[in-house]
Amino acid sequence: MTAIYERQGLKFMYPENWKLSDQPDEPLPRAITLEAPDGGAIWSVHLYPADSDSHEILEQTLAPLRDTYEDLEVSTAAQDFSNDEPAVDALFFCLDFLVHTKLQVVNTQEYKLILWYQSEDREFDKLSMVFKAISTSLIQSVSV
Repeated sequence: MTAIYERQGLKFMYPENWKLSDQPDEPLPRAITLEAPDGGAIWSVHLYPADSDSHEILEQTLAPLRDTYEDLEVSTAAQDFSNDEPAVDALFFCLDFLVHTKLQVVNTQEYKLILWYQSEDREFDKLSMVFKAISTSLIQSVSV
């Protein structure tokens, strides 16, 4: 079954057994995060003002990863949605796991969004269908 998030002009469907974290009264930038039941996957959307610089906010998002993981590898990624905004894949080791993160910027009329998908690398391809389904339901609900 699916659950529906609907607040402040954003709406998306997600698996009902995923844990939702949101602080809707926080000022921008802020994040809405979903965590898989086993804690092994995260989907997140980070909201910024619509006039934010895409490359700057992407770098701000990557900065804590760069600070924490010396072995962080970042490469350009294909954008899942048809826009000219940047997208990157990042890989790093955490404990004994290779973690795969995908970040992509999406413009809407109200916000500039960074979509964040993350899981252990061996599970990323399987989970990417879930990540894309959540993101697609979000993108369909906003004016891009």
